[in-house]
Amino acid sequence: MSVKRSVQQFVFTCLPSLAGRLFSCMELASWATEAVCRIRQDLRGDAGWRKALAPPGLGVDARRVHLAVFVEPFLSYVLEGAKSVESRFSMRQCAPFGRVASGDIILLKAASGPVKGICQVAKTWFFDLRSVPLANVRERFAESICATGDEFWRAREKAEYATLLKLECVRELTPMSCPKRDRRGWVILNGERNQLPLPCTS
Repeated sequence: MSVKRSVQQFVFTCLPSLAGRLFSCMELASWATEAVCRIRQDLRGDAGWRKALAPPGLGVDARRVHLAVFVEPFLSYVLEGAKSVESRFSMRQCAPFGRVASGDIILLKAASGPVKGICQVAKTWFFDLRSVPLANVRERFAESICATGDEFWRAREKAEYATLLKLECVRELTPMSCPKRDRRGWVILNGERNQLPLPCTS
């Protein structure tokens, strides 16, 4: 295949996909700013959240904001307070592994559905399962993540990394739609800690 033909093939096959992904990221970032402004209004009577979501940035610490996708019944468990620790397992070091810190904010999104809640991260644990047995993680966290059954853990036997997050300040929100269309279960909405400015006012 000639160089010219290869370039043409790249332009017609890869660039539209890359452009689509870029547009999706931009759309999600724009939505995130508007969503946080709306949440500020919804939670304006909550002193703790009013401070955490205060502009500029996201409070004094400019916390990261994450969008986490939940399947049922785990989303309901979080909103009801039965599930105090969220877990994410992966084959590689992708978000949220190593990318979440205490004080960060998580928007709770239903799989194929709207954002239904918000919470903060109280504590984090990151495990390399190549050196830490999965059985140890299960013994320590199964009850707090509402996963005491064998099926849950069998599905994660091949995972190499685990992220465990202690959740606090969980609040249910008026459901809001979200333009996220990809398959990622976790998205960092403001990348670096000094991003995602909030131009709105109370």
